[in-house]
Amino acid sequence: MDRRYQVFISSTFTDLIDERREVMQALLEMDCLPAGMELFPAGNTDQWTLITGVIEQSDYYLVILGGRYGSVTEEGISYTEKEYDYAVELGIPVMGFVPAEPDAIPVGKTDKDSRATERLAEFRKKVQLKMTRDWSNAEDLGSKVTRGLMHLIKNNPRPGWIRGDQAITPETRAEIAELKATIARYEKKEVEISAYTPTQMDSKFAHGDEEVTITLLHKGRGYLQSEDGELSYTWDEIVEVLGPFMIDEAPESSLRNTFNNHILLDIQADTEGTWSTDFMSPSAKISDRSWGAIIVQLRALRLIAVGTKKRTVSDNAVYWKLTTAGDEYLVSLRATPSRAEQAGANHSLSHP
Repeated sequence: MDRRYQVFISSTFTDLIDERREVMQALLEMDCLPAGMELFPAGNTDQWTLITGVIEQSDYYLVILGGRYGSVTEEGISYTEKEYDYAVELGIPVMGFVPAEPDAIPVGKTDKDSRATERLAEFRKKVQLKMTRDWSNAEDLGSKVTRGLMHLIKNNPRPGWIRGDQAITPETRAEIAELKATIARYEKKEVEISAYTPTQMDSKFAHGDEEVTITLLHKGRGYLQSEDGELSYTWDEIVEVLGPFMIDEAPESSLRNTFNNHILLDIQADTEGTWSTDFMSPSAKISDRSWGAIIVQLRALRLIAVGTKKRTVSDNAVYWKLTTAGDEYLVSLRATPSRAEQAGANHSLSHP
């Protein structure tokens, strides 16, 4: 597969213009993508932020030393050395190119400041701790870069860049197709599992006319007065209240509000004075524990199941629906029998 590698070129600039041009030409002839300061666009982006971003995207890093240490940062280190240290820190393969005869460099291309000369010498020693090549002139440097980079690529494989139409090999396509088939099998299995709906109620759990006591919380009108209370309901009444809303899938919060309203009506309809007269307009709520018990029981009876319809990612609600058994049970509770059926039932009761 045809890969192209991005190569970062680091050096001082004004004293190595010809040398950098030769290096860039050598890289282009190798189908590499050169990156360096002369290619950076003008803009408001902080210079060092821009440089580090380009280095991070590069596959290889070349540093060319001449006779100057270069402009320094606020920390007192040259940009060239700072770039080199950053590339090494990232683990990018680096190669240095140092002058074969430093003393032969023209005076106009060397530092006049003794401190800068010392820093350059120290930097040269650092670079020479890793792979380096000597160069004598621009043309020689270009050829040395070509041979050195070939060696660097051979011994330090990097991801490189690939044309979009070549990025997927036949092997990768086959692998992707296999993964898609595996995912499809799992999705089908998941749908089959989620689509499973019991056709018969599990009658070994409490149901029908058996009662359950629920705990509720309510607040009065006029002042906030919290008071716990209890109400008893048969399981058939609970199914009658909630079942119609679960013929299609319903969010749990909506079901809970429906049951709260049912409780409220029972409190307001109390004629025996069980509840305080202050609670003429209370807001009654079933406790979390009691609501959880109802959900668990209806699931144990196989009357309800978790909803399976696809919804938006932002919809975190839990949805419940009637199973086939739950739907049949609700119909048996709520459907009105015919007059003939009622007459037959009454006749059976009067003539055992």
